[in-house]
Amino acid sequence: MKRIQFKAGRAISRGLVVLGLSVALAGPALGAAAPYYEGKSIEVIIPFPVAGGSDIWIRTIAPYLEKNIPGNPKFSFRNIAGGRGIPGMMEFALKAKPDGLMLLVSSATNYFPVLLGDKAAKYDLRQWKPLLVNPVGGVMYVSPASGVKRVEDLAKAKDLIYGGISAIGLDLIPLISFELLEMDAKGVLGFKGRGEARIAFERGETNIDYQTTPAYNATVVPLIKEGKAIPLMSFGQLDDDGNIIRDPAVPDLPTVPEVYEKLKGKKPSGKFWETYKIFMPSAFAVQKILWVKGDAPTEVARSFYTAADRLDKDKEFQTKTDKILGGYPLLRGDRLEKTIRQAFQIDAETQRFVREWVGKKYRVKLD
Repeated sequence: MKRIQFKAGRAISRGLVVLGLSVALAGPALGAAAPYYEGKSIEVIIPFPVAGGSDIWIRTIAPYLEKNIPGNPKFSFRNIAGGRGIPGMMEFALKAKPDGLMLLVSSATNYFPVLLGDKAAKYDLRQWKPLLVNPVGGVMYVSPASGVKRVEDLAKAKDLIYGGISAIGLDLIPLISFELLEMDAKGVLGFKGRGEARIAFERGETNIDYQTTPAYNATVVPLIKEGKAIPLMSFGQLDDDGNIIRDPAVPDLPTVPEVYEKLKGKKPSGKFWETYKIFMPSAFAVQKILWVKGDAPTEVARSFYTAADRLDKDKEFQTKTDKILGGYPLLRGDRLEKTIRQAFQIDAETQRFVREWVGKKYRVKLD
């Protein structure tokens, strides 16, 4: 898979060249302090089962971090599964010290309870600092049997059936999209995973589906080539100013707001649009994050940023982690702090609207 380029990545590289020249000219400092992580071990809390997406993600990149973080710390992992990831998040929130020796991996599943006001999610993401970030994308597609051949056909399409897992997980994004675009689409929930939902699509049990971009490239593109699926739109990514733009992984596909403009002839607006703008970034644009407590020493973040800069030029890392990272770069957290902070903010009116909507339409009860 071709590695996706982000603007931030190019800016980092240019800055790194200047920094590298400065360091080379300055030479090694006499009596320089030992690297912060020298002789230390890092425990990573993973609020998901072993072999899940986030578990595989951190275990895949950890050996490269060990080699590239100054001081070469050793990584260990502790999986705390269940409870929609909340127990694992709370373990980090309550027990991690601000010394950078206990870190946390999170994914969209961990963000939605906070955005939805779930009382069990007593952790505050704003008090933590993002060290590394890995975006991912999502693509919606339909069956030729649906009668939809292009996005303009969605205005008249009938009886679209979507297979999902939960209305308060990642499926919330396509479900919101259906409402925003006023599509005649029904969500059938309860599938165990996106792979199972895709199989249902292939069997003709559903006729509209979405997959993350890595899964889309691996399992849906072959269906498209065989004439068994038609790509429609992506959920988009964010630019440096927080605007929704086309996903660089699938640049030929319009975003959901672009499709709205095609169908309605105007810019999107309304409750579902406000909801989409809040939930999409945390679901995809900043999906996987490695966190440290916000008051950790500056050397902690600096060590990880150094590793990220090195890995940005490491061809072996890029080749061997391509499928796990989905073709997207591993980004420094400081380059996305503003975007991340915005992604985890929700106003009371929108939160109430979403809670009432999922409760009424999908019978979801939130504490």
